[in-house]
Amino acid sequence: MHASVDEHSGTGTTLQAGDATETTLDTLWAAAQGSGWPARGLDSLLEEAERLAHQLRPADRLAWLSRLHDTWKRHHWGFSTQGKFHLLRLAAHWSDWALVAAVGEDLSRQAPLPGHESQLLMEALRNQGRAEAAIALAVSRQLAHPEEGWPHRVRESLLRWCALRDRLGWIDGCTWGDDELLLEPLGHHHLPDFAWQYHDPAIAERCCLPSFGSDQQWHCWLKDSQRFGDQWTGAVIHREWGFIGSVSLILHGGLGFFYYWFGPDFQGQGFGPRAVGLLLAAAQERYGLHTCYAKVFDDNLPSRRALEKLGFEDIGVSAIAPDDKEIFYRRGAAVERRRMAEELHWLMGAMASATRPAILLRAHP
Repeated sequence: MHASVDEHSGTGTTLQAGDATETTLDTLWAAAQGSGWPARGLDSLLEEAERLAHQLRPADRLAWLSRLHDTWKRHHWGFSTQGKFHLLRLAAHWSDWALVAAVGEDLSRQAPLPGHESQLLMEALRNQGRAEAAIALAVSRQLAHPEEGWPHRVRESLLRWCALRDRLGWIDGCTWGDDELLLEPLGHHHLPDFAWQYHDPAIAERCCLPSFGSDQQWHCWLKDSQRFGDQWTGAVIHREWGFIGSVSLILHGGLGFFYYWFGPDFQGQGFGPRAVGLLLAAAQERYGLHTCYAKVFDDNLPSRRALEKLGFEDIGVSAIAPDDKEIFYRRGAAVERRRMAEELHWLMGAMASATRPAILLRAHP
């Protein structure tokens, strides 16, 4: 699985070291860092970065995006129109939808966007959880350019997404969140964003998720998770950095089981507990969630601390081998151990999980 990017041709940059054919994204970064990212050289820098966008390694993505965000905030007034277009397309290559939206909306105040860039802006709005704004933009484009067929297709695609979002909407899509985060159902259009954050193999291992050897495998996995009405798999959208992770809740009656993961750049910053708190509050308010379980590897101390912050307690139960390194946590009103065993066994069975808790079920007297 990979985040696909288009390759663009470009000319040399005044910041490059040596001949244009020798320039890589790494040498471009080093040259830009060494020169302090001067406003005067931004056009050529961004043009060359756009040409080399396919070279970006996931581990380097946040450093580039942070610098681009900072440069835009400090020097947006000094960008030429052409430089803004380079920045918009570069940000789209790297799924930086907040920057695409900021630059696209800035350009739109000067003149209508060309077709490709207009479509990128619609994609950015959708991926920020602003699908209704993207639909309005598609309608405006359709009215202004009736000869173009693509705005109608984009609008129909957006309407289908909104219908799916609302059908899966344990949470009201983009309306459920806080000042930094919002949650919405995970959609097929999230694949590139998902891939940027999922690149660390430890995520799949820790969460017992597939490694996803292809895009098609990921789409099939997501489709399967959406077939049943008792599971909600969501995208966690940061209002500046976009997709940063995922949360999932399986709900049977008032019993729930959840897991979550975040990209390496966004771990350990409190986003997990906040996102899970939003999810559980929604499930409790609207669907009567009263008790929730989670499991975690016994050596995963950060996740264990995060669960405790959310009010979960280690119930002293591990899984049966070969999963005996996993331990269970619970949040809910205190119950007798026999009742806890019934809950946990019933929940694992309802989930068709291969993991079984090492706690005996006892017959009622």
